[in-house]
Amino acid sequence: MDAAIISATRRLPVDKEVTVHDMAASDGITSLELFNRLSQERPVRLTASDYYDEISAARKGVCWVFYDSDNVVLQVALGAIALRSKRANEFLAWLLSPSFATRTRVSLFHPDVIAKTKSDGRFMATRDDFFSPSPVRYDVVRVMNALGTRNFPRLQIERAVTAVAKTVVDGGLLVFGRSADELDGRSQATIFQRLQNEFIAVADMAGGYELRDFVLKLQADA
Repeated sequence: MDAAIISATRRLPVDKEVTVHDMAASDGITSLELFNRLSQERPVRLTASDYYDEISAARKGVCWVFYDSDNVVLQVALGAIALRSKRANEFLAWLLSPSFATRTRVSLFHPDVIAKTKSDGRFMATRDDFFSPSPVRYDVVRVMNALGTRNFPRLQIERAVTAVAKTVVDGGLLVFGRSADELDGRSQATIFQRLQNEFIAVADMAGGYELRDFVLKLQADA
């Protein structure tokens, strides 16, 4: 996948720094790998993002209550004992009601990713939502293993794809797919290029992205 993206970036002007947004990047380690490989060929600035970029924990006595980025209860732990029932977790968290002011926050990005953000200003890890992404535009936008019918209903995927497509500059690249096929382990993805307000497919892997035809019919700024 990285090799295919690097090859496709040769379509972009050679005299400028390439900006990349790797969305739904989980712990960001594959974003860092792409950054390192692409940096060997040309100047690059990469943003890795995920909606769930951290968890937090609040203590009350011997109990810890863990929350996601939306402050939704994930787990309650009583010392070394963790509850399994969602309803029991939510009830006990409500009963305990620990102070948010004392919460401990833990990043979900890989330690190597966090270290890179501190040592290299060209690499950044942040939170973003592909249903309502940041309006910043990039030369390359990649979303892998997120926008597929295994994860969301078709209409929600189309809404996210439409929103993400608007963040690609004219002439830039848009990458959708999943990185591991159940049959043979190959990436199943498509690299699209934006030409004014339309997209063309410049590379297909293992049959291409499952919503390939939808992207080809998309009006980027509609």
